[in-house]
Amino acid sequence: MGDVPPGLLSGPARSPGTHRRRAHRRYATLASVAIVSGVALMVGWSVDQTPLGPALLAAVVLSGRIPRPGLVDVLALLLGVWVVASLGWTVDTSASRSTVYLYGTCLLLLVAVRHIVTTTRDLLAVGVAFIAGCLIRAVELIRAPSTGGDLGRTGAFDLSVRYGIEGVNINLTAYTMVAGILLAVLLGSVGGLPRAVRLALYACVPLLGYAVLLSGTRGALAAVLLGAVYLLCSRATPRACWLVAAVVVPAVLLLVPLGMGEATLLRLDGLVADRATGDLAGRMLVWPEAVAVWGQSPLAGIGAGAFMAVSSWGIGAHSLVLTLGADLGLVGVLCYAAVLAAAVRPVGRASRLGARLAGLFLVMFLPIWLTGHWEAALAAWLPLALFSLVPALTADPTSRPQGIGGRHHRRAHRSGPDGVLPRRGGRRPAAVPGGSGDPTPQVGVLAQHAL
Repeated sequence: MGDVPPGLLSGPARSPGTHRRRAHRRYATLASVAIVSGVALMVGWSVDQTPLGPALLAAVVLSGRIPRPGLVDVLALLLGVWVVASLGWTVDTSASRSTVYLYGTCLLLLVAVRHIVTTTRDLLAVGVAFIAGCLIRAVELIRAPSTGGDLGRTGAFDLSVRYGIEGVNINLTAYTMVAGILLAVLLGSVGGLPRAVRLALYACVPLLGYAVLLSGTRGALAAVLLGAVYLLCSRATPRACWLVAAVVVPAVLLLVPLGMGEATLLRLDGLVADRATGDLAGRMLVWPEAVAVWGQSPLAGIGAGAFMAVSSWGIGAHSLVLTLGADLGLVGVLCYAAVLAAAVRPVGRASRLGARLAGLFLVMFLPIWLTGHWEAALAAWLPLALFSLVPALTADPTSRPQGIGGRHHRRAHRSGPDGVLPRRGGRRPAAVPGGSGDPTPQVGVLAQHAL
């Protein structure tokens, strides 16, 4: 037959080096997702979160890809720069240093998750790991609650006795359970999941809700109640409800701590007769002081974390807006708000389901933002990071894709109705019927009818 040109019968030959490089990238990707999932588990469960920052850095380096920041990432980095810069004018260097580390870890978590999570399978891995951490803490709370010497409740809704975990802030425990409920709803909306998996995710909601009830944290209980009401109301008109939430939530966060609506809050506080204090457990006393401190340095604030150190009440401002305003000034408030808006707004515009999820995120976190300390909590920033990826992991084939911020978001809309992420930094999308790509099975798009 004579000599046959190489590859004519067997196809193009691939060198062993090419296969090794691909295998290396695949293993590096799996390792980086595993590390981030481990971090998510620790965020929901562990009290000591100090080593999580180095772990996130290792995950980014191990991914083998150079980060290509989108709008959310750039705004988060600007916020981080401003937080670090506040060390130059802080009134309490020690308090600011610890707060700067907290903010730094939160912002690194946001950027790392958005860099590493590039498929729906990754989203599920990280989200389920966080929910698992929340479940571990919830079971611990249910099995061995600490009551601080109280005898017990007279009924399930007797909030005069609060149950917590020894050595863990009781409010932070309850807020973390709320974040777990939020992510369980998000992951339960992922299309293509087996019914048993979806039911298991939704089964986590009552368990986490029961842990919130045991904690007696009224802000967390209000968050769960508002979330349930919002899901019911938004089923028929998701975009209208999303727009209402996008307007009402910022207005409430800004106006209530400044003195508007105090009578309504006091009436709501009076509904819990055994714990009614007439001042929202001191919040209405510390809010005016935080406003006064903010007024002393309206643009720059007095330094990250410094208000708690100078407060005459010895507590923080217990308000997202006032904490940011007093510590970081108007610049800090605007930077923080820009990160939230850039992450949540595209979700609301992506699809009808996205509108419901974005509104749910705002509504459930409203009571916590209004009365608690949640601005530098990893359990708050992890759901934000995962939510911001929804437009890149879903497509609404019934409507024309709208322009949204972020490089990978725009490219995702060009990927067609499959909703699978396009190639980013060397990673291939999932194989779809009639298509090509990595043969590894992937989970489908977010289902429009799931909620």
